[in-house]
Amino acid sequence: MSTKTKRVEHQKLPREVIRALQDAVGPEWVSEDRAILETYTIFTIDLGAYLRKNTRDPTLLPSCVVLPSSTEEVQAVVRIANRYKVPFTAFSNGQVMNAPAYPRTILIHLARMDKILDIDEENMSMTVQPFVDYVTVQAEARRRGLWNGGSGWHSATAKPASQFTVAGLWQTDLKYQGLARNVLGMKVVLPTGETVNMGSHAVAGTGKYSFCERFPGPKLMGLIKESFGTRGIITEITLKLHPWVGGADLPEDVSRPSIAHYYEEAKQKKFDKPPPPKRHKIYFFEYPDLEALIDGLLKMARSGIGIGLNASGLYFAMMCAATNEEAEKWVKEQFIPPFSGYIVIAGISCEEQMRYEEKVLKKILEETGGKLLSEEYKPEVLEALAPWNLEFAVNTVTGMRTVRGWYLATALTPYAPFYSAVDSRDVWRNVMEKIGSTHSLFSPIGATCPYLYIVDRGHQIETEIDQFPKRNDFKQLLTTLESFAFLQPAFIKKMYSGSMMETPGEPFMSSYPETGPNQYLIWRKYRKVFDPNGLMMASRAVLSDEEFKKEQVENPRGAVMTFHKWREAFGFIKLKPKLDKTAWEFYPHKE
Repeated sequence: MSTKTKRVEHQKLPREVIRALQDAVGPEWVSEDRAILETYTIFTIDLGAYLRKNTRDPTLLPSCVVLPSSTEEVQAVVRIANRYKVPFTAFSNGQVMNAPAYPRTILIHLARMDKILDIDEENMSMTVQPFVDYVTVQAEARRRGLWNGGSGWHSATAKPASQFTVAGLWQTDLKYQGLARNVLGMKVVLPTGETVNMGSHAVAGTGKYSFCERFPGPKLMGLIKESFGTRGIITEITLKLHPWVGGADLPEDVSRPSIAHYYEEAKQKKFDKPPPPKRHKIYFFEYPDLEALIDGLLKMARSGIGIGLNASGLYFAMMCAATNEEAEKWVKEQFIPPFSGYIVIAGISCEEQMRYEEKVLKKILEETGGKLLSEEYKPEVLEALAPWNLEFAVNTVTGMRTVRGWYLATALTPYAPFYSAVDSRDVWRNVMEKIGSTHSLFSPIGATCPYLYIVDRGHQIETEIDQFPKRNDFKQLLTTLESFAFLQPAFIKKMYSGSMMETPGEPFMSSYPETGPNQYLIWRKYRKVFDPNGLMMASRAVLSDEEFKKEQVENPRGAVMTFHKWREAFGFIKLKPKLDKTAWEFYPHKE
């Protein structure tokens, strides 16, 4: 048997296409260099891309990378793609749904679109391009006594535009997080190259940028939210800002990490321990079990106290440990309380507000069986969690190391009532029992206490459960695929719409007509109208008639077969194609 490695050939575009792209953005911003192209086949948590990378799938390699600098240049590139019928995909954070799925794909990298376009101090808003991150937003807003709200997550890399396309997870809202009511408007380049304004500036004469998300006519932003970048490219987004009382200059850290001596400095804990900004304080608490923790979180959220509220449990170890070894030790020994969380309290109106909200917090903890970590109770844990002040409490400027081993794939339930966290834990326990873990310490954390995000200003909760496969371990990648194929029917059986990270794209979309029902047919109609040539994120957003016929019916492979297997294992109706093989014959109720 031959052991010769399969060679992946670079499939180039015709010269006239490359020349047209160079004319649109400048020759220096179009690259066909193989070394550069290879960097765009590796993504943060895109499981499908890593599986394809390991099998040396040639369609994963884009034909070229193009870097536009404005809405007009993005529009020009998309129009060129439509003129020559070339597939294209947009790239920003590089987390999920970025990888090409067809040969000869144009990858549109938005890295040059990193400008703040407008700061309206009077109306408290900021308009930014898609590659502007939260660090930039926060730094510029705070100089003016404003901030974007919420509690932070990886502010040095996360970007409001890309986060909006995944339902605005993690950052920015008046209270807690979720981007629920914090986006005032945006400009989007549709898959045809047309542009559309969403928000108040869609109405002529109301100004260049939106001051309000509401305006006469349909609210189109819902088409882009939770689309994972598959229905249009956001080129401008306007964020609502809020009063900031923490001061223009943030507290300095003890020192900055040195690349040359990072490991030794990390062990000595020389950095990542600044105090919180003035008139802000972070409180850590623990509970005896998940049910009590949820009860406490619910009462805190309903009371209206705090500006940031989450439960991180053993995930704290991965966020606050200095090294992987230390994180594993903390998890193994359960040094970090497994049912723990934090709340950030701010004296926005006055310092007395902080004292009042602290009293409310302590009363809720007393009533619900929680305990506050303090200098008297578990001071060593409080000391270990000190790095949280840097990033997760108030989104500061120096960035945050995350020690997560081989963290790759994430499952998130849809926004749901608080007690959905129990369902997430139970489902993940089944995954650990039936399929297994890819990291003996980190993967099972969600089976004890998932990461709990309090979203939509305390109305709902989002839960996260993770696998940690090595990118070059094909067996672990397949275990991860099995895990998430299991989650989709498991959540649907519990009356959720499915796992949120899977539902918006293929092969998940067409494998579960129960979602919607027939959600895939609705989005297929959208694709026919707004992407008639089927070029943007081809086959990743939703399958066309012909793609469905080939990939779901006539030649299902890999992930599709895995999803169909777990459908049957959970007792779902066996899918039967219609005569033309472009859709399922689906009945909402089992016969």
